[in-house]
Amino acid sequence: MAIKIDYPETAKTLVELSGGKENINIVSHCMTRLRFTLKDPSKADKEAMKKVRGVLGVVEAGGQTQIVLGENVGNTYSEVLRQYGFEDGGLVDEKLDDAPKEKGFKGIVKAIVDYIAAAVSPLVPALVAGGLLKVFLLLIGLINKDFTSSQTNTILGFVANAPFYFMPVFVAYGGARKLNATPGYAMTVAAALLTPAWGTLVSTLKADGITSANIFGLPALGVTYNNSLLPALLIAFVAAYSEKFFNKVIPGIFRSLLVGVLTLFVTGTLAFTVLGPFGDYVGQLIANVFIFLGGAAAPIAIGVLAACLPWLIMFGMHHSISPFMASNIASIGYDAVIRPAFLLHNMCEGGAALGIALRAKDPEYKSQAFSIAFGCIVAGVTEPCIYGFTFKLKKPMIGVMAGGLVGGIVAGLLHVKAYVMGYSTIMALPIFMDTMISMAIAVVVGIATAAAVTYVIGFDQNEAHL
Repeated sequence: MAIKIDYPETAKTLVELSGGKENINIVSHCMTRLRFTLKDPSKADKEAMKKVRGVLGVVEAGGQTQIVLGENVGNTYSEVLRQYGFEDGGLVDEKLDDAPKEKGFKGIVKAIVDYIAAAVSPLVPALVAGGLLKVFLLLIGLINKDFTSSQTNTILGFVANAPFYFMPVFVAYGGARKLNATPGYAMTVAAALLTPAWGTLVSTLKADGITSANIFGLPALGVTYNNSLLPALLIAFVAAYSEKFFNKVIPGIFRSLLVGVLTLFVTGTLAFTVLGPFGDYVGQLIANVFIFLGGAAAPIAIGVLAACLPWLIMFGMHHSISPFMASNIASIGYDAVIRPAFLLHNMCEGGAALGIALRAKDPEYKSQAFSIAFGCIVAGVTEPCIYGFTFKLKKPMIGVMAGGLVGGIVAGLLHVKAYVMGYSTIMALPIFMDTMISMAIAVVVGIATAAAVTYVIGFDQNEAHL
């Protein structure tokens, strides 16, 4: 049941507590948060915002003041636009984005993480859709044995596998966009690594016992790059800065003629001789690490990651490991650590919300906690729970971490594996295919542990207000 709030009054109050209309540059929103980009964040009274009816929490992130409203965000956002005449924040004015950048080693690490996350993000919806299509085809095949050998299944399988096979092209596009470069150059070079002719040449070289071709006398290692992530990240980076370099040194009259061809020449040569082989080597090392973590170390790896995820999410650090989930599924065929941990975390947030609901004295707060629990478990939306319940009330965070740890240990002992990309909801259990029952057991254990620990240790009832 949603909290009944006065949307016009809530919108007015939140704008006033943000320093007024004149202090707000951009208004936008996501699934659960109303987002204000403020000229002077110090003018915002965040503690007062937290006490506004319907507000589940307030977060400072990405240069924005983000107000967690859960299911009330859409109506409140519409009221802010209607009352104050702001433009839709979906059209971001980059000139207003003046958030300070980190410097030094920390800044370099953050820039790398942001680049990887931005490069992979355009690919994720396609991977999820392709993975779920694989699951649907598998389920149909279980019901109708003849379907498995049909041309329909084969052709739809091409569609399902395409995002994985052509991963380098998608990643090159995202990387180029992040670096404000022409996507076509990076995509062209990435696509060159996937051409059938290159695959044929590699097969011929291997048949003759030769390990590499050559470009200008430089060795081009005989490996194929479909399903690869890191080579495309490196290609997009080199293509972007090659393009910028040539735009700077080539006179204006010749730029349209020479910049593109020189960018392709330099990036293409490096892709086959340096970037591709190096990225493939590092990718194999990373895959071997995850194979180890998903083997004997799985109970510890999944449990610790699931327990730490609430904090990683609040600091935005979970984005740094998400790309490896796609890489694992593409390179080794499954992910035995990251997706299980992500799913368990969402389930345990829901379990903690159930514990809060069972312990809460206020009927409306109890109802809202049940609603939030449902959202975590069924929809995979955890932000209202994290910022409005578990982090805000403090003690329930222990329940979330305990549930993640215990559930993760069970998942590792039962050798769960996610074979396709999917979302972290209870509805995504089929992505675990033959280990689906094992994952379901781990989920039940995680939810029960989180709920029980939260109920037993309790929380400050005075802090439980809407």
